[in-house]
Amino acid sequence: MKALRTGSRIVFTGIGLAACLSAVGCGTANQTTANNAKSSTSSSAAKATGTANVAYAGSLQLTNDSYVKPLFQTQTGYAYQGYGNGADAVASMIKSGQITPNVFESIGTGPIQSLGAKYTDWAVGFASSPLVIAYSKKSPYATQLEAIAKGKEPLSDLFTLMEKPDFHLGRTDPNTDPQGQYFVMMTHLAQAQLHLPAGTANKVLGSLDNPNQVYNETDILARLQAGQLDASSAYLPEAIQQHLPYITLPDTINMGNPSDAKLYASQHLKLSNGKTVSGTPIEVYATTIKGTPDQDAGTAFAKLTLSKQGLQIYQKMGYTLTPFKVWGNKADVPKAIEDEIE
Repeated sequence: MKALRTGSRIVFTGIGLAACLSAVGCGTANQTTANNAKSSTSSSAAKATGTANVAYAGSLQLTNDSYVKPLFQTQTGYAYQGYGNGADAVASMIKSGQITPNVFESIGTGPIQSLGAKYTDWAVGFASSPLVIAYSKKSPYATQLEAIAKGKEPLSDLFTLMEKPDFHLGRTDPNTDPQGQYFVMMTHLAQAQLHLPAGTANKVLGSLDNPNQVYNETDILARLQAGQLDASSAYLPEAIQQHLPYITLPDTINMGNPSDAKLYASQHLKLSNGKTVSGTPIEVYATTIKGTPDQDAGTAFAKLTLSKQGLQIYQKMGYTLTPFKVWGNKADVPKAIEDEIE
């Protein structure tokens, strides 16, 4: 799918969100419908006890906490608790015992694979999202950034701006967050695909964990909105959901089109711990975590996320739905979830 660069994309999505609220009872305007739905749930759902403890990549916070959560609670009777951070950081916290979620939603399979078979043997991919460059209307470069966003100036000018010493660029830490990894790879792809001068990517980025650019995924866009940054890495759904102006990147560099997987795989990034990661399409994967409390609640949440209603929410929030893709051993996928994805 080619992402649209015009304001009409945001307007359409706003309409889509309204449709979501109407269709699945996500908001207060449909409270009566939600109450009716709750009263008609099965007796087993009404008596359900336990909590879906969901750990997720920080970019999924609004989707999960504001839209999937109320639908899940209404339809199942289970409680919900969410925690967001960089997906690699979430995986590390699970392994160290700092958090004990029964569901993990990751960007890419890398963080899930890092958990090992002790925690999970499977995951299901269901949506993708390209990178964009979100920018602040408060930036002294806002006029130039808007011209690039509207196609009035070439995309190459964006990278010239981001090289400037006084340009405040935000990105997440590649050592703890896949978005940070994707952004670094995107910059190097852009240098090649847009025929930018040699060394452009390094001039834009500085060091891998450049302290002048790296921020936590859960607050980086708040800094952008406050005018503390001129521009920031973002996933397209984040920019849409938070009504941020953004610059669309072509599929050849935005890391979001599964059809360009071979091109993305040409990029490799060595992290500070010595591990090397390779470029893959940006896709959302969900799995349940073994040995944590309230396993039934976790399975119910994953099942709802992958249901028609759950996927509808993701689509309305700006994600591109993709055919279900099972990572790991399909035989280990819980029966309830297997039935859903079949």
